[in-house]
Amino acid sequence: MSIRSMVICVRDGDYGSRLSDYIRRSECGYDVMLYTDPDRFRAEWVQRNISLLLMEEGFLTQDITTFGVDSEDENISADVCCILTDDRDKAGCEGVIYKYQSAADIIAGIGGELNASHRIINENRKSEGTGIIGVYSPVSHVLKTTFAMTLGRILAGAQDVLYINMEGYNGLKRMLDISSEYSLQDMIYEYSLRPDMLGGLLTKYIASVDGLNILLPARCPYELQEIESSVWLSLLSDPAVCGKYGNIILDISDEIRGTMELLNVCSVIYMPVRRDETAVAKLKDFDEALLRYPGGESIMNRIVRLKFPYFEDTDIPLSSHGNGMLGKYIRQEILKDTGTINEQ
Repeated sequence: MSIRSMVICVRDGDYGSRLSDYIRRSECGYDVMLYTDPDRFRAEWVQRNISLLLMEEGFLTQDITTFGVDSEDENISADVCCILTDDRDKAGCEGVIYKYQSAADIIAGIGGELNASHRIINENRKSEGTGIIGVYSPVSHVLKTTFAMTLGRILAGAQDVLYINMEGYNGLKRMLDISSEYSLQDMIYEYSLRPDMLGGLLTKYIASVDGLNILLPARCPYELQEIESSVWLSLLSDPAVCGKYGNIILDISDEIRGTMELLNVCSVIYMPVRRDETAVAKLKDFDEALLRYPGGESIMNRIVRLKFPYFEDTDIPLSSHGNGMLGKYIRQEILKDTGTINEQ
């Protein structure tokens, strides 16, 4: 079988590395190559044909509407050419894709066989029983982390569950008495150096508390703000993660880069809310922002808003909530008789 070539041309090496790595992990059926130097790209592809070219706008001097067919100046051809732009107004035109969105959405924008292969891979992972559960709220003081961890502990009674906290000031090491000297930033750094060794890294950077696997959290917001959304997406698509855990719970906050991109990969999003005037106003702001985001309507359809009843025992230790009123609420109102929420 002939190997089809996919060439990515961008000037930002970090961006290109993360995008190309994600596409390789999607098992798209292409040999993926990255170029950040236009001269090197010209030298290696002169008089050759590219199956699929994904090029940043302005990477070469020629007009983007003519590139992709035989060119007398460059003598390079591509069967399919897509342009990455940082101008939202240009995105949406045929063959033009907005650069700063999730890698999954970029794949969808390319379409064709690449999108089909990516969709098949995702469907296979779903059939294996892995679900990504998001817990997020634009409203504060709504038991978000308490709910996320209690849900994780309950689900961990039947399957392997990974909990990832994305809050800067999370307090987990103190509350759970985790003594590790490492943090999320250390793990991300090692992962960027050795993405093929993620399975081994997980044993170093995961703490097991009452059967729940917890990725070591960030020490402060600055650590989270340095992580590109493409890194999160690559991590979540890695077979070492999505093939091992029955559910992955993302405790998402606005302190991370790419909140919408992370929400977009969740099969279900639980959103604890309050009923007071301030909370309602914040929720309306969120709804308006979501509808301006490409694919926001799909995210909206996966959000389950939770208006908790009054829990008399909210001040009990975090480890006790599974047997408290919140745990009872989760079993009766969220899990019901199924014991799982993978396919919601």
